[in-house]
Amino acid sequence: MAFIKESFLRRRAKEPKLELLAERYIVRSKIQAQITVFLSHSHKDKELAKGFQKLLALYEIYVYIDWQDSTLPDTPNRETADRIKEKIRNLDLFILLATNNALSSRWCPWEIGVADSAKDYESILILPIVDDNGEFKGNEYLQLYRRIEIDTFEEMFVVEPTFRKYGATFSKYEITSQGETLKKFIERKARIS
Repeated sequence: MAFIKESFLRRRAKEPKLELLAERYIVRSKIQAQITVFLSHSHKDKELAKGFQKLLALYEIYVYIDWQDSTLPDTPNRETADRIKEKIRNLDLFILLATNNALSSRWCPWEIGVADSAKDYESILILPIVDDNGEFKGNEYLQLYRRIEIDTFEEMFVVEPTFRKYGATFSKYEITSQGETLKKFIERKARIS
């Protein structure tokens, strides 16, 4: 298991085959989606957010990204904050695209605070992203939440915050005893919703 690299998401954002699949599966309406996601991220990481949105499209997930919302004010203000809070509360999952940019932004820590007070433990996920040198600043409060990690076969898993032994390799059994595939997690959450 490993944290996802920025280059992995950049490739996904530009991959022609994934582009075609994503166009077919990007759910434009939360009514059609089996599950909905608020994707918290730094606007400096738009390409990474788009890459992850395309990956989630394959699961027929509606992903809300604020800069794709033409109804938000151009300049952030009180209305922006209220609308963001409403989206976080009303969508099924909150996922933080935890890049170094996101951790130093003004909005992302605020958004996770809103999610923490509005959602249950199962509905908040952290997606740690390492830069291409393998570096990730991390943050103490992020260790409270479940994470999305990737295996060597590029399958994503949702794992407990206690699951991390740096430099260690894990068997499929060890991985599944600490979490589940993202696909199974989404299917289970869709049944509950």
